[in-house]
Amino acid sequence: MKTKLVLTVILTSFLLLTGCSSNDDDDQASESVSKNSSESHGSSEIHRVYPKEQAEVLATFGAIATNITLGAGLGPDTDFMDDLISFHAYDDNFVEFNNGLSYDGEGNEANERTLFGTIVDPGGVQKFAAVPGTLKVAVYYGNVANLTFISDFELLIDGTLHSVNNLITLLFIKTDGEWKMNHEHHSPVNVEESESLTGSNPSVPDLGSEGQQEVLATFGAIAESITLGAGKGYDSKYMDQLISFHAYGPKFTEFNNGESFDSEGNEHNERQLFGEVVSKVQNFGAAPGTLKVAVYNGNVANLTFLSDFILDIKDGPTGHRVNNLITLLFVKIKGEWKMVHEHHSDYKGQIDWPYPL
Repeated sequence: MKTKLVLTVILTSFLLLTGCSSNDDDDQASESVSKNSSESHGSSEIHRVYPKEQAEVLATFGAIATNITLGAGLGPDTDFMDDLISFHAYDDNFVEFNNGLSYDGEGNEANERTLFGTIVDPGGVQKFAAVPGTLKVAVYYGNVANLTFISDFELLIDGTLHSVNNLITLLFIKTDGEWKMNHEHHSPVNVEESESLTGSNPSVPDLGSEGQQEVLATFGAIAESITLGAGKGYDSKYMDQLISFHAYGPKFTEFNNGESFDSEGNEHNERQLFGEVVSKVQNFGAAPGTLKVAVYNGNVANLTFLSDFILDIKDGPTGHRVNNLITLLFVKIKGEWKMVHEHHSDYKGQIDWPYPL
């Protein structure tokens, strides 16, 4: 137990040391910003640093790691697993994408209690860290935080050491002064050393709120730019419109195809894919019953869905079907919704809905 506790203290210290640096010129960065003040901040919110909130989120993640480390292999219903689950905010907005499948709150809880409480050997968390240089905590308006990193986990299962290298998105919401996870997205990273649960589609909440409708309208405009601009060139006006829906800056991260990209990489990917590689978009929609829009405090929104895209590829196949689990995080800037994070991963479940065309 003492050894595991020391490992946990080291991990927590590592997380705090590798957090995002603060900006000395932004003395007020740690103050929470209300919904009513979002208009005045404009695009500065994309660059604004919240050192106090970043430290809180890192401390919360450290506490999560502590319970995973100390509770490994001791059973699914221990105090450690109860504490781990307490760091989640399970509601209709919650969705987890993991192992190529989708889970609601009940499925997520079962997964975590089973994996860490039962499958991993007692004392089997040998390493629970982020690959150096990949950990990022992007805080928006002081009450929503997106923690992204490439995992560097080592877990003992039946006496065999398993390395877990995943691209991980953890979306935290500040509720009654505490940071709680409301979304998780895990997908394998493309690394040379990298190595079934049944998914459960979460129930779809009402999408009738004003904020949800605004985000859906923005996503519709994105789809229109992609559809009209397919094959029209890297620098066409449609690709310019597509890029304008992003808020690029130091907080931006894209996880896609097992790799991590910054703002420049994302722009290149999208211009190249939709402007040059794809010749026609036959369908750009979500699989039935999978679209969710969770709006937090009126100025941050998380759009998640299972894609059902039908694309014609230039000098390649036509009618190519793309089924991915997709997370798109939006922030409201000067009255407009802009993307600040994307996470795309392969769907590995059964396709049991009609062909969309």
